Amino acid sequence: MKNVFIILTLILLTSCAGTYRQAKFVSENVHLGMTVPEFKKIAGKKATLEAMEAGYTVYRINDYDAWTGAIIDTKFYYFDSNGKLVKIDGGEFKQRRYQIEVINN
Repeated sequence: MKNVFIILTLILLTSCAGTYRQAKFVSENVHLGMTVPEFKKIAGKKATLEAMEAGYTVYRINDYDAWTGAIIDTKFYYFDSNGKLVKIDGGEFKQRRYQIEVINN
């Protein structure tokens, strides 16, 4: 009886490792031109708002290793001012930097 319990526990623990939706799943199911609500319906809570500025909105989805919890992949989803998906990439999103010069008279 003890052996059966151990075997069932091992099967349960090893089968649960990859059951969550990964960024790859989201990337395969979204398409250019879809709206933000449609994207959020597919991505769920994994999509986090990375930037929201005049003209665009960026969402980020991280993939985590099931055993270690380390980030293994990152995808960025870019929406235009009309709320339509215009770009998907796995690059590094960097916000624009502005330099302000103070002139004392």
